[in-house]
Amino acid sequence: MMGKVVINFSFVWCKIISAPSAVYNLLYDTLKYRPEGYYFSPKYQNGIWDGYCRLYKHASKKFRTGLLPRVVDILKSNNYEIEILNFPNHAISEISKVDFKDANDNVVTLRHYQQEATLTAIRKRFGIIQAPPRSGKTLIAVSIIYHFNQFPVVFLVRSRDLAYQTLRVFEKNFKDKQIGFICDGECKIGDINVVTVQSAYSAYNKKYKEKGLYEEKEVVDKEGVRNLLIKTKTLFLDEVHHLQSSTTGFIYDRCINTVMKIGLSATPFSDKPDSILVEERTGPVIYKITYSSLIEEGYLMTPYIYMYKLPSIKVDGNYRAVYTKAVIQNPFLTHLVRNLAKQLNALGKSVVVQTEFIQHTKDLAKFLECEYLVGSDSTEKRQDVLKRLQNKEILLLVSTLFEEGLDVPSLDYTINMVGGLSNIATFQRMRSITKHESKTTVGIIDFIHQCKYLSQHSQKRLSLYKSEPAFVVEIRDVSNLTLEDIENED
Repeated sequence: MMGKVVINFSFVWCKIISAPSAVYNLLYDTLKYRPEGYYFSPKYQNGIWDGYCRLYKHASKKFRTGLLPRVVDILKSNNYEIEILNFPNHAISEISKVDFKDANDNVVTLRHYQQEATLTAIRKRFGIIQAPPRSGKTLIAVSIIYHFNQFPVVFLVRSRDLAYQTLRVFEKNFKDKQIGFICDGECKIGDINVVTVQSAYSAYNKKYKEKGLYEEKEVVDKEGVRNLLIKTKTLFLDEVHHLQSSTTGFIYDRCINTVMKIGLSATPFSDKPDSILVEERTGPVIYKITYSSLIEEGYLMTPYIYMYKLPSIKVDGNYRAVYTKAVIQNPFLTHLVRNLAKQLNALGKSVVVQTEFIQHTKDLAKFLECEYLVGSDSTEKRQDVLKRLQNKEILLLVSTLFEEGLDVPSLDYTINMVGGLSNIATFQRMRSITKHESKTTVGIIDFIHQCKYLSQHSQKRLSLYKSEPAFVVEIRDVSNLTLEDIENED
């Protein structure tokens, strides 16, 4: 052994109490990352900065608690003995309750992986449960809350739709607890609290500026919300991959007395170097459930993914200019989407066309003669449209909202017009693979662009789809067709 390292554990920071001198430099040189664009920094260009952001603080000898497993691995691989002080012990050996209720008041027995995830979370205390949509992440949280029994609880979400969905499940399962709800001007604080990031942020008189976070009314009881975050014992963050953002990270750092922090996401880490910031605050993946395993066990349906190869487009300019020409103002693509949606609707299949920009959403919905949903729509409108979509009273919808969290089990097909490079967003948009009595097949329609920027993005998405063994991927080449050919099919 190279010597002994003593680490003091706390719920936000861990501190090196004693260690051989080489350990401090080892952690300083290992716990680091280079952010995107570091090369263009004047400090880097002038040799003042080496481009690295350090996650170990030399002066205080501290690192964030989420990095503790990584630090332990680093020290063990370098033959150091490790002692951790004050790490909480609150483990259980088995689940005492397996029957809970879903949002519709139906009794649901926890699946084997939901039970395993519960036990792992209570044993590890900090970390990420990686699980696809429709794997029952909310029920996993219900089971953890029930068995861990440490209050108050805060369950952080990023949208009103997710907030209301989660609220319904909690209300069905915790009749003996006060269920709090802090969202879009509502502010009821209880034992178990569903809280939107926007509302929590407004409690500090801050205005959020983050893609995907839609405006909400400010909370009235700001002091009450701030005190709740400080006192929270059990903290969940849905869609934890957003933790590297300044808004979500700020709220997370206010929860200084938590004894459990659990992140939930199908895709917790992006391909970007700064995704380590998610691990830094929450911890590594402690339990993983894959799409393919859920499909093989019969919990999800096999998705048929059709990638349509589009005609080549010559366009110069920056990314926004290329995207506008290749997606928003591309008549070939627009007519192709209409034809595909019509064919599916004629078979009784429901379709959601996923878009990114509000004006494009409205224009496309007008062209397709269907309804649309965007982030600024009222809760009442969202619930009404989603209910009619679920009941197949409407078969076609254009929306910016179907990247995360919306629950429409009967949905048959999604059409991804957004494109993009992100592995997180690509999988998050797969909202149609839930098993439902009305469905026999499910599909995802995507596109292979042949132009600057978007060609690379398309190939990345194709590789992501092919990375799941249970997915069926088919390329359909329409690159030799003309707009007239597509229009004649209308």
